[in-house]
Amino acid sequence: MTMPTGAVCRSPRTWLARGFLVATLVWMLMLVMVPFLLAHETGGRAVRVASAGTYLVGSVICHQRPDRSFRLWGVQMPVCTRCAGLYLGAMVGAVLAGVRRRGGRGTARMASQTLRVMVLAAAVPTGVTWLGEAVGWLVFAGGVRAAAAVPLGAAVTWVASLVIRGDLA
Repeated sequence: MTMPTGAVCRSPRTWLARGFLVATLVWMLMLVMVPFLLAHETGGRAVRVASAGTYLVGSVICHQRPDRSFRLWGVQMPVCTRCAGLYLGAMVGAVLAGVRRRGGRGTARMASQTLRVMVLAAAVPTGVTWLGEAVGWLVFAGGVRAAAAVPLGAAVTWVASLVIRGDLA
């Protein structure tokens, strides 16, 4: 069977990668929109259900401590500041992977040479803030925790996106 001229073949990996990108963007949007909607008392039942679901999912993956969470419009976010930074970074990483051209041998070569180092380097700021607080040497503001987590979220999600697309083995 031949493809018509101008037709684009969409592999399952392409659709999976797009789904991953959309899910990443929607999750970050939910983390910001839920406090906004709750603060402005808009919606009704649908907003309450979506909000409850977002906070429930957030509770599975995050401690949600009020003293470690951003308050948007006076309402606590569904995740702590560090998790918010990870998800912001994840959004950046997914978008970067989505706009990046498909790789070939260069991507595989880069993966074997630098991707592990890149992810480890991206983890350093998060590791320093976490360890500093865990041993009681340092106390960081929420914005610092969030900013330190952005590189790790971006790096891990970018690599995961490349794997999903089939650019990395």
